[in-house]
Amino acid sequence: MTSGLWSSRERYGKSAPMAGKLPLRHDWTFCVAALGLWLAYGWPVLTQYRVGGTIRDVAVSPSWFVPFCLMGAAVLAAMTLKLPSKAQWILLGLELAAVVAMTAIVPWAGISSFLVVIAWQVGMSAGPKKALSWVAFQNLAILGTLAQAVNPDVCWVLTKSLALQLLFVFTAQALRREAEASRALAQTNCELMSAQAIVANRVRDAERLRISRELHDAWGHELTALGLQLEIASHVAEPGRANYHVLKAKGLSRDLLAKVRDVVATLREAELCDLKEALEALAQSVPTPAIHVEVSSDVRVSPDQAHALMRCAQEAVTNAVKHAEAANLWLRVTSDGKGVRLVAHNDGEARAGPASPGSGLLGMRERLEQLGGRLAVRRGADPGFTVEAWLPSRPPQTA
Repeated sequence: MTSGLWSSRERYGKSAPMAGKLPLRHDWTFCVAALGLWLAYGWPVLTQYRVGGTIRDVAVSPSWFVPFCLMGAAVLAAMTLKLPSKAQWILLGLELAAVVAMTAIVPWAGISSFLVVIAWQVGMSAGPKKALSWVAFQNLAILGTLAQAVNPDVCWVLTKSLALQLLFVFTAQALRREAEASRALAQTNCELMSAQAIVANRVRDAERLRISRELHDAWGHELTALGLQLEIASHVAEPGRANYHVLKAKGLSRDLLAKVRDVVATLREAELCDLKEALEALAQSVPTPAIHVEVSSDVRVSPDQAHALMRCAQEAVTNAVKHAEAANLWLRVTSDGKGVRLVAHNDGEARAGPASPGSGLLGMRERLEQLGGRLAVRRGADPGFTVEAWLPSRPPQTA
């Protein structure tokens, strides 16, 4: 998914001056609009070059099209490529340098209209103070370049061009705030849905446990006693038909006891379905990124383990929404014979190099360690961020 200059660069408590990610259709709309403005502002110069005319009594040199094409390539890269924050700002500086070069070759104040394209990108990339500071800087750079000409049209730059730049900056700021509010709402909705799923899961677990205990303590005890009485009766009864029916009843009681045990086991194993349903409900509560849930059929978890895994999945979703700029998040729960493993992997941008874990990761680690499990976090040079949670099949007994 393209994000470019309109992506959040926050990483577990540290943030760069980048905006929240806008929907893909908006990304491409803005990119096409920016390239359209770039071409429209360059068309008058291109027309004069083709007819051999002049601008401000200066013939258009073919070298003018070198920075012109360089700026178009930089705009396209900045708006479509997923690059680090520093690389994005380098592209902005490259665009400004291209406009300055075009102004130096053809000292026409109309070239300052290219600054509108840059102002839009800066407005989507930074807060109000930094964006306005950049607009002031780029206008001063153009004014300084025009000052070298014989008849600079400084008033055009300070009125029309600057007004358009401010309009685009404030419009971009409004869209940026809307994107951040949408991201915060998605995160809050994720946490709410997760909390509801956990509460409902624990209520069902408690009810199943109560029913299973009732079945075992009541039916199991009575059927065991019946089997014992019939066993005694089979030894003292007279041979013949009565003995046949006693043995038949003994077999039936044994079958009933097995059925009761099957019911108890089924109720306990139903926890797997609840975990899968809770994860799927969590996935449906988040519009972006797309969350893919996979739970193996051989997974068996206790209520405490299900609760811990749900919390880990919730934190992984929160990180993907808030930090990773991911388009997809995969949640996979499997059993390795000795325990249960949850692997959460997203295709967003992972920050390379060691970093201190945030409070979310620390909370996940502590929750798992209380149940005898462990947490592993993998970051790499390739896009993606992976969190792996593991819990033993039998949690340690607390004293």
